[in-house]
Amino acid sequence: MKTIGIFFFSCLLLFNGCSDTEQQVPAEYTDKVRPAAEGGTTAAYFTVENEYSESDTIISIGSDVSSTTQMHETYKTNDGMMGMREQKQIAVPPAGSIKFQQGGLHVMLIDLQQELAIGDTVTLEIQWISGKTKQKTLPVYP
Repeated sequence: MKTIGIFFFSCLLLFNGCSDTEQQVPAEYTDKVRPAAEGGTTAAYFTVENEYSESDTIISIGSDVSSTTQMHETYKTNDGMMGMREQKQIAVPPAGSIKFQQGGLHVMLIDLQQELAIGDTVTLEIQWISGKTKQKTLPVYP
């Protein structure tokens, strides 16, 4: 009987060790800014929705926590290396959305004016070609 108990306990540990760690990250932190030191650079990940029936284009994203904010795209070069390039505009389809995420489109916050620590928040201002603006407040989380 003791052997069966040890077997089940071992299986429980094995299955817990194989669980997807992404599930342990609270859902509210899938939209986030990574922590960074003052003067440094970090990235922001989030989803932007176009709530209108016409397409629109994001022309800039700004924040008061950094002196420079750029939209970037991660890409793979012909020789297999990964790189980033700035995107001046990003089109969003009518009633559609664009996800800024690691390994794809993302926002770089460059030359931070303050330290960003876990628990802080960062507000981004999204400028659309139509003249609309939208604010997005994100938690700082690794």
